[in-house]
Amino acid sequence: MAAYRRAIAGRPDLADAHNNLGRLHHDRRELSDAESCYRLAICVDPQIALYWFNLGVALEDQGRSAESIAAYERAIELDPGSADAHFNLSRLLELCGRRAGDEVLLRRAVRHLVRYRDLTRVSRAR
Repeated sequence: MAAYRRAIAGRPDLADAHNNLGRLHHDRRELSDAESCYRLAICVDPQIALYWFNLGVALEDQGRSAESIAAYERAIELDPGSADAHFNLSRLLELCGRRAGDEVLLRRAVRHLVRYRDLTRVSRAR
């Protein structure tokens, strides 16, 4: 963690350093610190799907489903081939859809689950 902090102190524009520091905080269950790091990485480079995905996981771990869904959706916009983002989004949409009795959310969940399966089937076939 100290190395990433030093790197960021010298170069605050190192998005990967912010993201990696966030992962270390996340692993330690320091979720608000992880979220802050992911948001800083996104501020530096908002076009990296991984940063949005990691933000989605941190938000989900904090029980903030609506924000997490938005982060996963942005990750998928940036990288439609992100199987993990499709899977996590599918799971959250299903959970929210079941709670609300919302068929539209449930159908969206199924679409993302099918996309996840298609993506993982392709990667396993290689």
